[in-house]
Order: sequence, then structure tokens, then C-alpha cells
Amino acid sequence: MYYFLFTLYLAIACLLIIRIPFIKDSGLTSGLIWALFLVKIFAGLLLGWMSQKFYPQGNDYWGLNIAGLDEYRVLLSNPKRFIGDIFISPYPNGYAGFFDATGTYWNDLKNNLIIKLLACCNIFSRGNYYINSLFFNFIGFFGPVALYRVFADIFRQKKWLNICGCFLLPSTLYFTSGIHKDLVVFTMLGLFSYALYFSIQKKLTIPYFFSICITFFSLLLMRNFLAIAIVPAGIAFILAQRSRFNKPVIFILTYCVGFLILFSFQLLKPSFEPLKIISQRQRDFIDLPYAASQLNKQILEPTLTSLVKNTPEALNHSLLRPYLWEHPTIFLIPLAIELFIYQVLFGIMIIWHHKTNGQINAFILFALFLTISMLLFTGFIVPNIGSIVRYRSIYLPFLLTPVLCSIKWKKTSFY
Repeated sequence: MYYFLFTLYLAIACLLIIRIPFIKDSGLTSGLIWALFLVKIFAGLLLGWMSQKFYPQGNDYWGLNIAGLDEYRVLLSNPKRFIGDIFISPYPNGYAGFFDATGTYWNDLKNNLIIKLLACCNIFSRGNYYINSLFFNFIGFFGPVALYRVFADIFRQKKWLNICGCFLLPSTLYFTSGIHKDLVVFTMLGLFSYALYFSIQKKLTIPYFFSICITFFSLLLMRNFLAIAIVPAGIAFILAQRSRFNKPVIFILTYCVGFLILFSFQLLKPSFEPLKIISQRQRDFIDLPYAASQLNKQILEPTLTSLVKNTPEALNHSLLRPYLWEHPTIFLIPLAIELFIYQVLFGIMIIWHHKTNGQINAFILFALFLTISMLLFTGFIVPNIGSIVRYRSIYLPFLLTPVLCSIKWKKTSFY
């Protein structure tokens, strides 16, 4: 029964995917769209199978699917409760703790939204994980397509390099193809980037405006620190696109002004302590159950001195780990090899890169500043390699696609 349903829904999805204008207008052929879509579907199936086989005692992916089945029963028996309970906080502190990592309404809301969506999917899937994975990845395919359309406009004549960077980076493909927040976050971030970029390149239309608002609000609910990091990067992007001044300088000045405003606000209102939020977030993560790939981290204090002192460690954890020789679990070995390849590619780009007479594209700076901000934040708070790899995977296309497209491949032996 489930095999028949999966085959039927996959056939319908393949018919629809090449007829959706947003995807059809990407410049990719129908055959290529099918191939990339099927690769993403396969990655979702593989992630589901591996998580069940190697973590049968419990994992986030199957746990969410089981919770979705429970909510499906609530949907059938009590639709009013199904809709209403998402707005109710079970915690004594009510709706406080927006930035806390555990034990708050807002932290639960991230999973609850996915669970509610799964409950709706279960009307058609009957609770089957792999069919739900197909539904989620149908939606999730819009993320890399949106990002591809941006980079295809920036790096023209680099079709295959853009495809590799946006669709085929192994860890990104794997971790953003599961029934989890990462799929939603990557999709929303890709769509936000698309709407922001083309609203400035062309003009701000009503569809672009609503896309920016909806995706930003979705990111605020699903990963609030990412939404906050988007604000200075987005403002700097708009200023850089509208100005004739040096684009990197505009980005640097925008971030400097942002930090000054942030800390000035803290002086005016001492109860507002942004650094305390980050240090508390680190403690929340450290208090979670010990992981096999746990890292020994310096405790981050809510002071600027402690933040600066912890920055080298944060960059090391987020950009360089896992090392090739570091594999507390066997699953980190391919991820370490993948990261090493990216580091080599970055080195090749430094040596052999295309020299341009004009300024660097403002979106590349947007991607760079946003990614570094989030990698720094991840390095500050996350105490285990496995989680760092998963969080980092979302931002790799924003870094690696420009790297791939900037290498002068004729100078290398790989051409």
C-alpha cells in the first residue's frame, strides 16, 4: 500500500515540478529539474533510513513524524483543539524566553509548526515517514532553486558550477532533506535571498515584498538568531546596491554602526543585555545530554572581552572541525573529508581566481557577512561537532558557490 502511494505521489510530484513557473523559469531543462529533484528525494529517503537504522532508540526525524501522527489523530477528533493549542504556552513563564534554547513556548513552537504540517500531510500519507519526506522535499526543492536563480544571474555562463554549489553539496543536500527545521530554514533562506536580490536588481513589487515578509517571519519563528543576522546584512546589501561607494566599506560601516546602536541601547536600558542572551544560549546547549562528538568549550561570559577571547575558538569549531584525523563517530569521517575539500577549493580560489575590474557583487558580500555571522554564533554556542556540521550545512552554498564560480579552472589541473 505504502509503496503504491509513494510511487503515485512521486509521479505526480515529477509532473508538477516542471510545470511550476518559478522552477520552470530557472533556466534548467526539464530533465535536469527531474534529476536534481530525484537526487533530493533520494537524500531524504537515505537520511530517514540511516536515522532509523543507526538511532532506533530515538532521533529527531522519526520523533517528529511520530508526533505528527499523534497530531493527526487530534486533527480528526478535535479540529478546534488542533488549531488552538499551538497558541497556548504550557510554561509558568508564559511566552517569555524568546531566545532561550530549551523550556520555552518559542522553542517548542519550531517543532510544533512542523508537527502540525505533518498532521496535514498524514491525511494523504497515512503517517508513513518516507511519503511525508517526499512531501517535505517537494516544498524544500524551492530553496535551492531560488538560490540557484540568484547565483545564475550573478555568475552567468557558470551553469554547472552553480548547480553544484546550490544543489549538490553533500552535507547540505543530506541535512536539508530531512523532516526537520533545517529543511524549512534553508528553503525560507533561499526564497528570502531570491526576493531580496531581485527586488533590488529589478524593482520592489508586491510579490517580492510579501515574499520577503513571509520568509523573514518564518525564519524568526524557526531560527530567530538567523532572522536577526539577516537585518544588518540585508540593510548593507540594499545600501551597497543603491550607492556608488565601495561595497565592502559599506558593509563594514553598516555592521560597525549596528554594533554601536546595539551597545548604546544597552547603556540606555541596562536590562537589555545582548551578550547575556548569547552566553545563556551556550549554557542551554551545554546542559543538553552529552554527545559522542562533544567539544570542550570555553565558557562564554556576557562581556565584550570574553566574546573577543572566544572568537578564535568559535571560528576553529565552525570553520575547521571536524579535522581529517578527528572522528569520534564513524559518520564524521566523510564530513571531515568534505570539509577538507572545501578548504582546498578555497585555497585554490585564492591562488587562481578571476580578476574583475568592477566591484564585488553586493549579494556575495551579503552571503559572506551573513554566513560568517551565523558560523561565529554557532561556534560560540554549540558544544558538539555533529550539531555544528548540521547547522553549518545550511550556509555552505552561500560560501561555496561563489568560491566555485570564482576559480580560474583553466589554471588548475582539474579543468
